[in-house]
Amino acid sequence: VNQETNITQMADDYHQASGLLLDAFNKDAYGGTGEAFDWSLAKVDIDLPIILAGGLNPDTVAEAIKQVNPYAVDVSSGVESSPGIKDIDKIKQFIHKARS
Repeated sequence: VNQETNITQMADDYHQASGLLLDAFNKDAYGGTGEAFDWSLAKVDIDLPIILAGGLNPDTVAEAIKQVNPYAVDVSSGVESSPGIKDIDKIKQFIHKARS
């Protein structure tokens, strides 16, 4: 997702999908960058459930959920202690903040 992304059009184009995963756009990578995007861009009225990804971690997930009200959130590097190594305390914090 970036300023040029038309989420409403994507939802129309993929109306048979089970949901729409929204992640930060990076011309050099396909997801997994750990970068956030402007969540206000995801405030759209579409029929598909939104799964929010990109730059989420225990410090950002509550605000992201508050702004977007997604069906679900997706996290990976935001709960790692080092690349590829998940941190159980960060996972617990993330879940706690996501549910609050």
